[in-house]
Amino acid sequence: MHLKARDLEQSVSLETGLAFEAASGVDQEKQSWFELWPRDVSRDHAFCIRAALDWRRIRIGFQPGKFAGELLERMSHADEIGRSAFRSILADCEARGAEIDYRINGKPYHLTSDEPWGQPWSRFALHLSKGQLELGVEDGEADADIVCRWTGRFAAAVTAILPLEEAGSSDEEMRGYPEGALTTVQANRFERDRRNRAAAIAIHGTSCLACGIEMGSVYGGVAQGFIEIHHVTPVSQLGAGYLIDPAKDLVPLCPNCHAVAHRRSPPFSVDEIRHLIDNR
Repeated sequence: MHLKARDLEQSVSLETGLAFEAASGVDQEKQSWFELWPRDVSRDHAFCIRAALDWRRIRIGFQPGKFAGELLERMSHADEIGRSAFRSILADCEARGAEIDYRINGKPYHLTSDEPWGQPWSRFALHLSKGQLELGVEDGEADADIVCRWTGRFAAAVTAILPLEEAGSSDEEMRGYPEGALTTVQANRFERDRRNRAAAIAIHGTSCLACGIEMGSVYGGVAQGFIEIHHVTPVSQLGAGYLIDPAKDLVPLCPNCHAVAHRRSPPFSVDEIRHLIDNR
């Protein structure tokens, strides 16, 4: 295992849009572990995400701080956008073979259940376990990539239901727009919600879904994880109450493919862009 805590910290912070700090170590059984917690916030009043590695298995869990009662209460009132992203990410993890244990006040719930939301949370338990991974396999995928990817998915799900405030007010959003641009600004909010972006990355990854490029492999570390998120249906065509499904409505595209997608209206689909590339 060559993954450093600092590298995991940077990877998860970049993908979720929330600044994390990280630590790592080895337990008594000589198994590696990593911990992440929000930067500049007391851990006692926040939470920790702990990832523990075993033979070909990763276990990740949410650990609330000793005085995180207020945080849990606010998480229980997550809005529809947050709940949708939370469910989409964890459902994708299950589809990839992970086991999810999700409990509120000690009671297990299915991810699709609406019952837990809005009721008082004194306890929130979320654990993910994924086996049959290529951990420790010399000719397989790098351990660091596996840990970053699964921990990033878990962190994105948690971040989706945190009581985070969007940067910028409505007045700031309108500044610089011509009169009558309110509709455009409201539509753009679909793109600015970083929870949807984080969920799309957690589900689809950071490689371009059309051409397959991973920006970091071309430009180095400065572009690692950089990707643009494309709406399959243009945001201008989405109704005001439309709830984005990150798994179906959002796809990662490199800047080139994203620009090509919008060379016509309606935009080229991912399959159509692939066809353009294959037949150029």
